[in-house]
Amino acid sequence: MFDKNVDKRLENVRVANGSRLELGVFGSTLKKIVVGAVLLGGLAGCGASGPEALYGLTAPRDVPVKVRASDYQMLVATPVALQALDTSNIAVTQGGGPIYSYFPKVAWTDTLPRVFQAKLVETLENTGKLRGVSQPGQGLLIDYQLQTTLRAFELQVDGGDKAYVEVAARIVDDRDGRSIGMRVFAASVPTTGDTVTDAIPALNAASDNVLAQITSWTINTVGRIPRAKAAAKRAALNSQQDAGKRQVAAAAPAVIEVAGTAK
Repeated sequence: MFDKNVDKRLENVRVANGSRLELGVFGSTLKKIVVGAVLLGGLAGCGASGPEALYGLTAPRDVPVKVRASDYQMLVATPVALQALDTSNIAVTQGGGPIYSYFPKVAWTDTLPRVFQAKLVETLENTGKLRGVSQPGQGLLIDYQLQTTLRAFELQVDGGDKAYVEVAARIVDDRDGRSIGMRVFAASVPTTGDTVTDAIPALNAASDNVLAQITSWTINTVGRIPRAKAAAKRAALNSQQDAGKRQVAAAAPAVIEVAGTAK
């Protein structure tokens, strides 16, 4: 069980003698005897032998959308996250921070941003409303990018234990970099306890909710953009860029080569 009575004003984490974890809390010392490797506190990591269990997330299949299928292709960029969440460790906070701790001996199947990215791609694919969905480097000709920032993805233990997920999402036109829309999505799911077996199902349920919200919003947003309108806008942009290149070429001084000039 995660000890949620540790003072928030955690100053440092130190492991002594290979087994004793000392938490210095502004002059006082809280000593915990642990067996094997320890994973607690914002600076801790998985034990030398690795986690004993790995956990993943699911991808919703029945996401409500209000538009017909389009032939747009979407790139799901790797989510941005602070270092506290850009890890495979499963986070615990007291009331949403600012101190992060992690469950011992367990981890996500990959770093959290990559796990969330993979499930967002899968959720978009499950709708069948896009011509193609990809991650960076997969060679798809892209119409729009879906960019996300993981703001929170944690078990909050503040007297009313709950899983909380919050993600900011933005749709960007891949051809001209213009933002099509931006929204913040959040979900919380209460838990009956603060163990990892309580946290994982609640975190997965909150993640499913946010994935469904982002997917529904994304599909409905790009699905309402007429292909002809998008093509006309891009053609106008290309014309402006071509005109700029021609102006630069016309302004460049001519280079005249003179061969065989004798002195």
